[in-house]
Amino acid sequence: MGIVAIGAGIAIGLAGLGIGIGQGFGLGKGLEGISKQPEAGSTIRTTMIVGMAIMETIGVLSFVIAIILTSRI
Repeated sequence: MGIVAIGAGIAIGLAGLGIGIGQGFGLGKGLEGISKQPEAGSTIRTTMIVGMAIMETIGVLSFVIAIILTSRI
């Protein structure tokens, strides 16, 4: 189980890192857009929330894949 557990840990870590960076950039650009055009704030906010939810599914899927990998041993 050693090498598979290490691989699963690395996969979850890299997925979490990528999600964090992506959400940071997305949130920053969304706030920048709202500050430039406050009247479009609700549209930008809705789109940003949908984008964040899609990014979070990557984290959940990587967690599920890691569980499947470690349970097969």
